[in-house]
Amino acid sequence: MEQLADPESQTDTDRLRAACERDLGDPARWFPSPGYPDSLALCIIDAIFSTGARHSTTEKVIERYREHRRAHGGEPDRDGAVELLGTFDDVGGAQEWASQIGNRRPTSTAPNAPLRAAAVADAAEALVAMGISTADDLRSAGGAEQLEPVRGAWCAVPGQRSGVTWNNLLKLAGMSAASAGRLVVEYVARELGAISPEHVADLIREVADEAGWDAGRLDHAIWRHESGLQYQLAG
Repeated sequence: MEQLADPESQTDTDRLRAACERDLGDPARWFPSPGYPDSLALCIIDAIFSTGARHSTTEKVIERYREHRRAHGGEPDRDGAVELLGTFDDVGGAQEWASQIGNRRPTSTAPNAPLRAAAVADAAEALVAMGISTADDLRSAGGAEQLEPVRGAWCAVPGQRSGVTWNNLLKLAGMSAASAGRLVVEYVARELGAISPEHVADLIREVADEAGWDAGRLDHAIWRHESGLQYQLAG
């Protein structure tokens, strides 16, 4: 008869994997993690516009961007930061970009906070200045230590200091973020107790490696579960 593992001997990785197997169903039916692996432009837009907003609102911005680029003979799903900056020139600056492509949401609730559209332009310029023009450039830049100067440039953009949108950018480009999002942290904390977002991100990768799962899909499945959304694709 197979002996059950002693709970006291289980590692955090063991306990989190058991919770995921209990709660998330068949890993083969998890939704793909969202992202734009060939379009740094769309990664930048989504990363900045999705924070604190309904994703349906961000999807409308993404679609308007795609429509604008197609109308100008572009390939939005292959655009880099340079092409993104070109759309600001097309319409005459951040204010017009906000009206025609984005929306009028500010970067924060602080008085006179700049528009998210302006942050998109500033972030794209910061990445280009750091030698990052495409999603492949970002993925090729190396690990967290090598990316730290790029992260610093991104987080210096108004409204991006917390690093939340930087982590969004990495995930959307198909990379592992340095820290997990709030809902994922809350899920893990219910199983393991108080835990840092950085440790959660490490555990997600460890569980995925051990189980043969995709770390991005695991993170996304937990997020959908905690958001009350369907987390299993229809069979």
